[in-house]
Amino acid sequence: MRRIQDGLAASCVARVRSARSREGLSLLEVILAITILGVAMVMIAQLVRLGVRSAENASQISEAQIHCDAKMAELSAGILALESTSNTEIEESPGWAYSVDVQNADQVGLLKVRVSVERNDVVGATNRSYQLTRLMPDPDYDPYEPVEE
Repeated sequence: MRRIQDGLAASCVARVRSARSREGLSLLEVILAITILGVAMVMIAQLVRLGVRSAENASQISEAQIHCDAKMAELSAGILALESTSNTEIEESPGWAYSVDVQNADQVGLLKVRVSVERNDVVGATNRSYQLTRLMPDPDYDPYEPVEE
C-alpha cells in the first residue's frame, strides 16, 4: 500500500512541477507566432494591392467604353463629321483621345466606321484603349443614281 501511495505522490509532484514550468510561452513559440502573423499580413497587403489595381483597370476600361460609345453616337447623329480623324483629344475628359476610321463596307451604301479611344496621359502606365466598329449608312449614297462600273 505504501508503494501505491508513493507512486501517486510522485505523479502528483511531477504534474505540479510540469504545470509550474509551463506558466508562459517559450521564446521559440513567440517567434513562430510573430512569423506566422507577419507572413499573413504580407499576403493580405498583396491581395489588397492587387484588388486596388484591378479596380483601377476596370474603371479605366469602363470609362473608355463610355467615351467610345459616346463618340459613335455623335457620329451616327451627325454631330461629328463622318470622316477619318486621328488622335483627337476628348474635350470633356483631358487625357483621353479618340480616332475615327471610315471605310467603304462590302455592301453598297454602307460605311464601316471604327472608333478607337485611348488614355494617353499616364507616363509609364499601361494605356487603356477600346474600339467599336459599326456599319452606318453612307450619307452621300443615292440609291436612284446609276452605278458606275
